[in-house]
Amino acid sequence: MSIWLWVIAVSLTLYWSIFFYLLTRRRWDAPALIVGILHMLFASMFVAAPIRSFFDPNYIGFEVGLVRFEGRWATLPSAVFLSWALAAAWIAVSYGKGRWMKLIAVGDILFALNLGGGFLLDYVRGDLAASKIQGGEFFTLKGTVAALIPLLLFALPFVASAIWAMRRTQSGGATPPFAQGTQEGTDSGKDTKDINGFRYSE
Repeated sequence: MSIWLWVIAVSLTLYWSIFFYLLTRRRWDAPALIVGILHMLFASMFVAAPIRSFFDPNYIGFEVGLVRFEGRWATLPSAVFLSWALAAAWIAVSYGKGRWMKLIAVGDILFALNLGGGFLLDYVRGDLAASKIQGGEFFTLKGTVAALIPLLLFALPFVASAIWAMRRTQSGGATPPFAQGTQEGTDSGKDTKDINGFRYSE
């Protein structure tokens, strides 16, 4: 088994474990969960890029939409992209509202423009059939389908995610139903304690 497959497997296990742990805290609602999964899937596409681009002299390069870097020049950009995607996923299910949602909204807008711009440029040039998605030496997907995947699976959903995040930032959002249930359970416990507790007054 290639060492880079081990890097991918260990990285995915670590990052998704953190995500699932945050889910157990029950501070999310359905839209937050969808946004979180969207960004986790996006991050999963290049989990090995920061490490491999630094250590592997034969690294083929890192390309997302209109952005492309070769060799070790890809280390910092890919690390920044990965960090943002992971942070966005974890913030979505951990908070779901507040000022941190700006990080999700801004990143979503930039990546939607980047991925959409890449698709539009290929379309204008007539190069959609030459589009390619490559995961190292492990898999390669070519053709129009490869051009549509980033657009349909990420660019357009990022637009919806950005709108959701901006609304949660401006309005403060609503308390997720799971968090409401937890709070209600706590309040109920306090009320019961007050009712059943021994009280003495003169």
